[in-house]
Amino acid sequence: MSACSQAKVCEGLTVRPARLTEPTNQLFVSMEGSLNIKASLLHLFKALKKLNPSVINAGLIRQSVIANWLKSYNLRQVQYMAGHCFVSSTERYKASMLEDLQKQLSLFHPLENGFDNT
Repeated sequence: MSACSQAKVCEGLTVRPARLTEPTNQLFVSMEGSLNIKASLLHLFKALKKLNPSVINAGLIRQSVIANWLKSYNLRQVQYMAGHCFVSSTERYKASMLEDLQKQLSLFHPLENGFDNT
């Protein structure tokens, strides 16, 4: 994270209490302090897409987070953290990890790229 980005985050943390009109447990609030944040999240998402054009929607971010959790935690822990009722819902993300691995393998495998050491 650049120094400029860090400064903006720190500024946001100090400004947030001043913008609130009443105490809340809500993570995000709008720039005016309103609890209705639909427009603010739209602007936030547009800025994110400028930084990383491969982000298609918010669901993709959730999928990435769950896939990363599966690398660090066991299946049941991830099921709980993701809020899935059924373990099969969480297992689907393991399959997507295999597909990503197959794509990477096909990109960098020497035989796929025409490199033959024989």
